[in-house]
Amino acid sequence: MDKTKQNFTNLTLVTGLTPVQEQAAILLASGESVTEVASKVNVNRATIYLWQQKINFQCFFNQQCQIIQDNIRNGLCGLYADAMQAVKDTLKSDNEAARLKAAMYVISKVELMDTSRQDPEAEIRKLCTYSTFPSADDYVTFDQTKFDSLMKENGLT
Repeated sequence: MDKTKQNFTNLTLVTGLTPVQEQAAILLASGESVTEVASKVNVNRATIYLWQQKINFQCFFNQQCQIIQDNIRNGLCGLYADAMQAVKDTLKSDNEAARLKAAMYVISKVELMDTSRQDPEAEIRKLCTYSTFPSADDYVTFDQTKFDSLMKENGLT
């Protein structure tokens, strides 16, 4: 069997996709068009569309998008100090309109901060509580084993 044929038939155990399908999902998540991806992985555009209908392809694509989002978020965090300095400089600016706009921006961001999550045990308890029917308290299940494990992982007893 030639190498090209193997790439279309050997499924990876983790994703259930072929290496070519994985490559296509990665390229799509990176912003390539279906036409560009089809050309790069040497398949018809219709094949890409068919792959996009598969749940495991969609999940792998979403995982790749999450990795990209995490990288972007990390990059943005790296710019935090510069951004804060720019806001501080603007707040000290002679331009009254710029100062007001910067001040309003800071105030709006602080007002929108969610500070309600302050009790780690309560948050872990929520993660371990499941409901088959959201409106019926009779069908609530609590996973004590998961709760104990998460408490231990977080250094809580």
